[in-house]
Amino acid sequence: MATKIRHHHSALHVRSLERSASFYVDGLGLKRVQEWRSGPYIGEMFARPGVGVSALMLATEDDAFQLELVQVDDPPPAVDPSQASPGTAHLAFTGIDVAEVFDRMMSLGYGSLSRPVAPSSGPNAGGLLVYLLDPDGNRVELIQPPNWNSVRA
Repeated sequence: MATKIRHHHSALHVRSLERSASFYVDGLGLKRVQEWRSGPYIGEMFARPGVGVSALMLATEDDAFQLELVQVDDPPPAVDPSQASPGTAHLAFTGIDVAEVFDRMMSLGYGSLSRPVAPSSGPNAGGLLVYLLDPDGNRVELIQPPNWNSVRA
């Protein structure tokens, strides 16, 4: 029996919901959907009896993508996701003017690994790419495909 798997949400564990929400909402333009505090089940699910979690669900304007920010009480030591070590991941967004969003994020005080670059190979050759760093060091890729201006027209 085949199932039709669908994306529900992606999640990032963060040190501060509000600090991270500023990056994703004020900086990138995601919207707040719902905020909540976990019940006792989360300790069992996380294999950490008694732990609590605060969470905030964000979404793109069209609701096609949902991002859950998760703040765990008394979190374990953080890793540095900006180094792209195995076990870390990154988010990628498109449909934007990369240079414009990059400039806005820099003016808001956020970091990046580089200035926007023009790839010379691969599916985005001739476009523009950059990795921003969210407040916890998560890589957030911005992709402007090569035909982006004609797609917008």
